[in-house]
Amino acid sequence: MEKKLKIALIILVMALIIVISFGGVYVKKLVAYNNSIPDYNLGLKLEGSRVAILKVGDHVHEVIYDSEGNEVDEIPEGADESQYRKEEVPENSEEAKTKENYKKSKDIMLERLQSLGISDYEVRLDEESGNIFVELADTEDTDTILADLLASGKFEIVDTNDGTVLMTNDDLAGARVLYNTTNSGVSVYLDIEFTKDGKQKMREISKEYREVEETEGTEGEETNEESTEKTVTIKINDENFLSTHFDEEISELTITIGSASTDSDAITQYVEQAQFYAALLSNEEMPLEYETETTDYIQSIYANSIYVYVLLGIIALIVLVSIVYMIIRYKISGLLSSIVYVATIALLLIAIRYISAEITLETIVFGGLLALINTYVNCTVLKSLGKSESREDVKGKIFNAYLKVVDLLIIVLIASVVFTYNSFSAISSIGVILFWGILTIILMNVLFTRTLLIKSRNK
Repeated sequence: MEKKLKIALIILVMALIIVISFGGVYVKKLVAYNNSIPDYNLGLKLEGSRVAILKVGDHVHEVIYDSEGNEVDEIPEGADESQYRKEEVPENSEEAKTKENYKKSKDIMLERLQSLGISDYEVRLDEESGNIFVELADTEDTDTILADLLASGKFEIVDTNDGTVLMTNDDLAGARVLYNTTNSGVSVYLDIEFTKDGKQKMREISKEYREVEETEGTEGEETNEESTEKTVTIKINDENFLSTHFDEEISELTITIGSASTDSDAITQYVEQAQFYAALLSNEEMPLEYETETTDYIQSIYANSIYVYVLLGIIALIVLVSIVYMIIRYKISGLLSSIVYVATIALLLIAIRYISAEITLETIVFGGLLALINTYVNCTVLKSLGKSESREDVKGKIFNAYLKVVDLLIIVLIASVVFTYNSFSAISSIGVILFWGILTIILMNVLFTRTLLIKSRNK
């Protein structure tokens, strides 16, 4: 009874792995159910990509100065224009166009891509011109991502009345997206964190800008109760983001994005907005202004190609033939091995998705190689067994069978490590697939295939 229970439990675990891998795990996130298993990371050559050339901006903009030399947004209505001076200023000064700033701009773009959760991209820099070449998978979000890369990321908190700058990017420690579910729906927040000095500044600002200034009348006159509320304006990318006052002393700034909602589309939009601002504020301000010079779509060389389908068909055929052969040739032992065989493939597919291994035509080919290795290991073990041997004899024969294949597994494992640390991404991806594939085959065989074959014996 105990033997049957263990066999049933292992089969149940294998079935669960298969269902999770091919069906997914759907959990409620905010107001919608989403698959918690990550998507496959399709390589740019397999999926098609967008290539954009971002050049150092060469536009000029008009700056207005008052009679005291202070920069103002515009000339007040009715003011004497002769008291103001206008000047054309390039968005990027010649002094700022240095290799150091070019490299810094590229690094900030890379950090933003990582903050936005983009996994498949290439970013290259021409150090002479400062042009940055960005290649991204072509999706419905590509234009938005490119726009996010061009944003300056400048952050300021200023006095709403006189424009005095109270805080800048130097005071930021980072930003993140928060959620809260209430009866009204889901609320999305942008939580801005400050450095140690920034927290102290924020406490002082929140103290000062929650006060109300009252104008008192002279003795014998009624007090004028009309008050002037002191407010600050939060500016991001040189645009007014929010004007507010504070109800209490704070050291961290939490801003509501949108309003509480039960509409999944609206919530998704609010989350994307919050993620955009979080990505900007979690990284440095761009030292230069960039603009898009050209953007081109590069179709995958394998798009609508028969090669991908043929390769996937061959792998599926290898798996199917292996299963049928093991079941027909080795009966119950073959059936039990086949269950773990399929679960091994399923577990590897889950691992590939979690480690974000890049799927390319080359990795698909080596995926077929792993299927053949898995078949070889299982058939070697099954072939070593007789029909009516005791459990002790089976243990010894399985151990000897694994010794016959261990050389092959070690050689492939060593090769996978060498490939993984290769500078070419395609070879590195092959190494990652092989490494996790061999580990999965070893793990599943030692823990489950061996156990099932031993437990299936009567004595």
